[in-house]
Amino acid sequence: MMTSTSPSPNLDVLRSLAVSFVVISHLLLDNSLANPGGFDTHILGTLGVMIFFVHTCLVLMFSLDRQTRVLGGPPTTISFLVVRAFRIYPLSIVVVVVLSVIERMHSGTQPNLSTFLSNVFLIQNLTGSANVTPVLWSLPYEFQMYFFLPVLFIWSRYSGRYSSGGIAALWCASVALVLAFWRLGIDFSLVKFFPCFLPGVLAFCRRRMPRSYSPGVLFAYVGAVAILYPSLVGHGANATVLSWLICLLLGMLIPRCGEIKSNLIRNVGSVIARYSYGIYLVHDPIRYFSFHYLKGISPFVQWSVFVVAVAGLSYFAYHFIEKPCIDLGRAAVNRFNFNRTRTAPDL
Repeated sequence: MMTSTSPSPNLDVLRSLAVSFVVISHLLLDNSLANPGGFDTHILGTLGVMIFFVHTCLVLMFSLDRQTRVLGGPPTTISFLVVRAFRIYPLSIVVVVVLSVIERMHSGTQPNLSTFLSNVFLIQNLTGSANVTPVLWSLPYEFQMYFFLPVLFIWSRYSGRYSSGGIAALWCASVALVLAFWRLGIDFSLVKFFPCFLPGVLAFCRRRMPRSYSPGVLFAYVGAVAILYPSLVGHGANATVLSWLICLLLGMLIPRCGEIKSNLIRNVGSVIARYSYGIYLVHDPIRYFSFHYLKGISPFVQWSVFVVAVAGLSYFAYHFIEKPCIDLGRAAVNRFNFNRTRTAPDL
């Protein structure tokens, strides 16, 4: 049985694999390996983001569960959103501002005000603005999904044995909605990832199921999907529809698999997971600097710059931006919940 009070090495490793897929995808694309042997390299990065979607929803459902236990009542949507805003916005804003300044200094141009503000507030998918850096495309969808999670949590926690069936029905309805929009020629871009987020909620609903499978089953599935998904898309399969099924199976599998026992894998997964948000945001600008701006020098130097810069900036980002802002968000929530006697847990 999975619980909200104990750490999950499996989820750490899963998050580590997700960010690794994104980084590897961009590195392969940078070396003109976009479609080797029908393997769609871009889709490997997409798979990483889809894993993030499932993982994030599950982790946040556990966080909401802890909040309910500590505060003695259902979570407040406002406090949840405040903490998440302090978690996701500060580093993304720093990245947007720094890259905009660098672009202006280097080329004399910069994003127009609309594009800049859309990236700052993470609403590019609503305004149609370009992303200042490619990886920002996923963050608007993630933050917008946060608005639905408290309601989904209340259903999942208080509907008892009907919770899994209700979320499964909602998943089917979300798929039907996207397909209906597609059939009617309506823009479905804002809702097409709902079927990728909901399996994380489904995993939470199934958290009390016996963990009868080896952790190897979970990671064998992820490894197989990392090979098959890009290959199938490279040969003409629909990436969006496949992503729904992949995420659904992942959400069903996570709560059934036992935790990894290897201390080495657990420790490596924990470290990469801790710095994964920073890695996700900084690796692409560093990739460009290392392999394009420094083009012509020793490949060893280029790779050394890439690895050291990504590791160093991710470490700096977590300890000097992410963690302090997370603590600030928690303090703001505790002040908002001044009538509660206990401290709000980390979200």
